[in-house]
Amino acid sequence: MSRLYQRWPLPACGLLVVVFSAALSHGAPPVPRLNLVKVRLGEQWHIDHATHHVQGLCVSENFFWISSVERRKKAGWIFKVDRRQLKVVATKKLVDSPRFHPGGMQLVDNRIWVPLAEYRRHSTSKVLALNADTLAETYHFGVDDHLGAVAVDDQGNIYAANWDARQVHVFDRHGKRLRMIDTTTGVAYQDFEHHDGYLWGTGRAMVDGVEQSVVDVLDRENLTLRARVVLLGKTKTPGAYFAREGFSLFRKELYLMPEDGPNTRIYQFPPQATGLEELFR
Repeated sequence: MSRLYQRWPLPACGLLVVVFSAALSHGAPPVPRLNLVKVRLGEQWHIDHATHHVQGLCVSENFFWISSVERRKKAGWIFKVDRRQLKVVATKKLVDSPRFHPGGMQLVDNRIWVPLAEYRRHSTSKVLALNADTLAETYHFGVDDHLGAVAVDDQGNIYAANWDARQVHVFDRHGKRLRMIDTTTGVAYQDFEHHDGYLWGTGRAMVDGVEQSVVDVLDRENLTLRARVVLLGKTKTPGAYFAREGFSLFRKELYLMPEDGPNTRIYQFPPQATGLEELFR
């Protein structure tokens, strides 16, 4: 299969609105806009495969990893996709009855960290570590909560958001829970990752009176909002929005995967689009 991507034409150029705040709480005034950046959206890749209901995304130079749930058959999946040929080169079925719902995930040191949860609020989960090459499980621990996304920092601490990201559990590398943090942004983060000392999470938020797709940059100590990127533009699938599901940050580029298979795409926002260079080390 040949690589299917395109540059967005000039009329489709969007705006990325970057806003900064020391903190944001429920009921607080809107975050003031401090910077407005006009950008050309980057590449997009069409993944012609039955990826079911996409949940999470990881990106490297050579591969995409996609987590998804096939609800009718009560099965979770990890798909490993060759970036050049856009072919699925490995799959892993994830079922640990009653847990079959994988979520947002992160690639760290050649391991994919992904939650596998029951498909209901206030339930149970496992946090899995998978070998990125073979998708073989190398480690896991259990959690008495539904986990929808996990991220891992430079010290190996694991941040796990529960249903609608009302709270984030923090575990050490051995699965011992260190603390729980309440989120205050009101955004139900669908996927998030840790980079450069911050948690980067995707979801929907009100911006200038309109609900928009956002990438929030959060302080990992207390989850206060440090920056917000608003993604303007249109997906190929009507009704889908960029921050609906999968997200990854690779080499300062933002990757979003909002659509379900078989007509799913990965959308890229290049680094000059973010206006967040000061947050990268």
